[in-house]
Amino acid sequence: MALSGPQHYAAAERLLAEIEAVPTMPDATETALSVRAAAHAILAAAAAFALANSGPDSQAWHEIAGTRLSQ
Repeated sequence: MALSGPQHYAAAERLLAEIEAVPTMPDATETALSVRAAAHAILAAAAAFALANSGPDSQAWHEIAGTRLSQ
């Protein structure tokens, strides 16, 4: 499933909230969720950075990040 930048950000927040909600979570589970949250946060940041720029690849970034580039 492809997610937009904001959806990646929301996914990272949900995963971090899940970690915080379970204080007795096994270390391996906490680590796995943390890695997933970090991956979503990185993808959200990449989308935000790419969408804020208007370089030669801006149209491709807008298409892949799930937003339309205003003409």
